Amino acid sequence: MQARRWVLGAVGAMAVAILANGACAGPRVTIDDETWMEFGFLGQVHATWTEDATDETDFFLRRARIILSGQVMDGVKFFAETDNDNAGKNGVGSVSTDIQDAFLDVRLPVATNHWIKAGLILLPFSFESRAGATTLLGNDYNVEAIKLVNTFVWRDYGAEVHGHFLDQRLAYFAGVFDGYDTTGSTKNDDADLRVTGHLAVNVIGKAETGWFFSQNRLGKAGNYVSIGAGYDAQNDASLILPVVPEGEPPSTEPGRVVDSENYVVDLQSGYDLGPCGLTLNAAWYEWDNSAFEGSTAFVETGVLVGRTMVTGKFVTQDPDIAATVEDFVVGLHFFGKGHNVRGGVEYRWGDSPDQVLVGVQFLL
Repeated sequence: MQARRWVLGAVGAMAVAILANGACAGPRVTIDDETWMEFGFLGQVHATWTEDATDETDFFLRRARIILSGQVMDGVKFFAETDNDNAGKNGVGSVSTDIQDAFLDVRLPVATNHWIKAGLILLPFSFESRAGATTLLGNDYNVEAIKLVNTFVWRDYGAEVHGHFLDQRLAYFAGVFDGYDTTGSTKNDDADLRVTGHLAVNVIGKAETGWFFSQNRLGKAGNYVSIGAGYDAQNDASLILPVVPEGEPPSTEPGRVVDSENYVVDLQSGYDLGPCGLTLNAAWYEWDNSAFEGSTAFVETGVLVGRTMVTGKFVTQDPDIAATVEDFVVGLHFFGKGHNVRGGVEYRWGDSPDQVLVGVQFLL
């Protein structure tokens, strides 16, 4: 088993070394001074070894996205992307091409730094849930810590107002959403609208105000400390139907309606230490919904020297009615042209099964 871990690590390191010569920027089409479109592609390949799993080894396409962004006119921007996630992953059936993001962002005419966005949007709940998949600190998200319900990979249909004050020291994101409904979900058809928002205060540096946040700025943003708080709630969010044994007639019971109310306090920060750069991120979540009742938390850090970064993470899940799960992750990552070409090897241990994860990313 140890041999397999070292083999996966070596494969990942060699792949990154081969690819780290650089990457090209996506093509841009300019129509006039105010109108343009830009195309991009994101590919992420993962390989895993998981101790005592039914299939111990796995090799799959974690993400494959076609990205389109642009500006219709001054103050009117758009973004859309597709995704084929987890193609070839053990236990995953057919993989479809999904529209993962699609929105229009319009600047408010009376306030330069304030916008309204509408469409299929990442919920503005936390730094983590708004982080772009291309600029993560580790190989993937801290998915164990996020227990949002009625979403499509943390996205929902709705409208959001966002902007910043005080020379970008304070940033806000607040929206009203439908609660994503898909086949087989517990979404209640009679649910109220979902309300989600996040406020960030920067005690050092400037707050992030873009569409997607960066968990890892590679030492290029100077010192920054951003402290945030988020709220997500939907009355009558889920309808939990009685479990009926196979072969039995359908139940006449109406089912149980469950509200959803969730909170987070989080942190993103980075520090220039001269010969190296330090990144430190953390979050504490409180969940009360049909998927999870209890708290989750994580703290993660990375030290960057040149193009090499060492990372470490602690994540905990503390449900009200079950045992606490605590895991640790350490990783070694390499960067080519920023995040455009990167890869890394991570090892996880703790209450979850031990796992080695190798990841390679291409962003064009």
